[in-house]
Amino acid sequence: MASKTKDVRIEQRRMLEKKLELRLAKLAQQGVSGDKTSSDPLVKNLKSKIRETNLRISAIDKNEAKIQEMKLAREKKLADAAAAKEAPAASEKEAKPKKKTAPGKEAKKEGDAAKKPKKKKEEAPAA
Repeated sequence: MASKTKDVRIEQRRMLEKKLELRLAKLAQQGVSGDKTSSDPLVKNLKSKIRETNLRISAIDKNEAKIQEMKLAREKKLADAAAAKEAPAASEKEAKPKKKTAPGKEAKKEGDAAKKPKKKKEEAPAA
């Protein structure tokens, strides 16, 4: 049981379960009761190997899930980095044309126009 692949582990579990069924059938044929079959050393050994194989299969599943999560996180990080690079570049391109049109001068003209309608009240003639 030195394999690390999931397919091989599943096949090993299937073979162990088949051996266990054969052993239980043989014990039943000999007339051994259910209580004594659970204390049979070969049955105990096969059950323990099946448990170990199940644990290894579950560990492989956890590893695969973790690897998948790490791949998704890496892709997301790369996408965020690419988006971050594009956003400042786009804002710089938009900012440069505005500077060429001199937005400050336009604002001053608009500000002057806004001040003209606000005239002081006519002063009363001095008596």
